[in-house]
Amino acid sequence: MPSVTTANSQHSGPSANDWRRIRRTALRQIRSASLAWSRRNYRPSDGSVGTHDTLVGAELRRWCYRTGVTGKGLWWPAFPPDQYLGQLDQSFQENLQSQWRDIDLDDCYFYHSSELSDGVVVPGPWDLRGREHLYLGEADISGERVLELGPASGGLTFYMEDEGAEVVSFDVGFDVCADVLPRPDVDPLIQKHDQMDNISRMQNSWWLLHRDRKSMAKIAYGNIYALPGDLGMFDTSVFGAILLHLRDPFAALQQAARRTRRRIIVTEPVHDGPTDENHMRFAPSENENGWWTLSPETIRLMLRHLGFDELRTTFSEHTYYPDHDLAGTPASQRMVTIVGWRDS
Repeated sequence: MPSVTTANSQHSGPSANDWRRIRRTALRQIRSASLAWSRRNYRPSDGSVGTHDTLVGAELRRWCYRTGVTGKGLWWPAFPPDQYLGQLDQSFQENLQSQWRDIDLDDCYFYHSSELSDGVVVPGPWDLRGREHLYLGEADISGERVLELGPASGGLTFYMEDEGAEVVSFDVGFDVCADVLPRPDVDPLIQKHDQMDNISRMQNSWWLLHRDRKSMAKIAYGNIYALPGDLGMFDTSVFGAILLHLRDPFAALQQAARRTRRRIIVTEPVHDGPTDENHMRFAPSENENGWWTLSPETIRLMLRHLGFDELRTTFSEHTYYPDHDLAGTPASQRMVTIVGWRDS
């Protein structure tokens, strides 16, 4: 009797990798078409660029952009929960986890070098491993409730959790874009989309590590200049090298200060110039993510004006790749950490 070959044995169908490539190609095409459509239809009412969701109308926000080339995670722009409230509810956190449950390494951009539970090290342009305590000014956060502003890949999130802190991270999302330094020769809509596309991949890496570590850390999304009203109070707030990326760093510190009982930790790069002089430098490089360089004394003054009068300043060195080029030569970046306590 001749052998019989079934259709299934002859044609097993596309593999999982094939489907992933098909999906990504389709999403790239959708992204390109929606971006072209929005550019044709976007007309600022006053000739300026809106700071948050004024770039596109409500109808466009429903479907125009999918964050990341994989189509996973949050939509951007997207409708937030009413007044951004309820995000720390367990049901909301579980819903967020479900949105990121299928991500893999190909979906991620790791800002921090990170070690997975199986021992695999995923490289990133910043490697804080083994020196996180120095980055945080050697502050003891065990047993504290900590608000972390701008977690990136979570290099500090999960370190602080391992140290015994209850961590709540906060990042941009929903209808809020990160602050992007305008350039006169660049379409602002493209700037904002590309920025959020990059951030979405970092958010993917945060969630992948969260799943890999079986973390209990929570995260909320929204506007750093108007934090959700139900986040509660925190023992410590942490700003890990994000003030330089913010249009209004003092306003962000002020928002955190209103929710901080005890202590704020601020870490920033050290640049040329005296550390005991009060100065900020605007647009210090061509990097559209970098609004300022801030001297240590400027940060100290900001914290004093917010009621954190007991200050300690420390310096540390950390490995990073200039221009975030992992194919380049790593360098050492000097960082300053100012820990400010409320006057008891």
